[in-house]
Amino acid sequence: MSVTVGQVTAMTVITPIIPGKADILKQVLQGIQKKTDSPIKRINTIHYARWVIIDKGTRLLFTSNFDGTWEGYLRDFVEKAPEGLDAIWSNCVGYPGAKPFDKFIAYVKDHEFDAELFYPAYPDTTVNQVQKALRIQRTFEALLDEFS
Repeated sequence: MSVTVGQVTAMTVITPIIPGKADILKQVLQGIQKKTDSPIKRINTIHYARWVIIDKGTRLLFTSNFDGTWEGYLRDFVEKAPEGLDAIWSNCVGYPGAKPFDKFIAYVKDHEFDAELFYPAYPDTTVNQVQKALRIQRTFEALLDEFS
């Protein structure tokens, strides 16, 4: 089950890869990584998300830290990036597709692992707050540059 500390929630999901699909899955993940318009970027609550092929190509590890609730995060993925979910997890055993949502959420629940320890460095700071602070910093630095 996911763990929440402050504003930040952690999730770990491990799914079995369909035999013979690890190389295809690796290509899919690398393709998403290289995209400048990655579907992952549509979800503005992600602190980080990571997919790793583990156990000699037999399982896929997904781990993520995000703002908000577990169900809200999964709903964001299904509504904003279903094609990314399908491209990745269609290579895994039993994946029902991103839609309908109830089947997808059941799949995730069946493959989720508890975090015995979750430490967010900034538990009360959301991704939007970080982005806002960075915009303020850039604006302030540009202002200082004008006067130097």
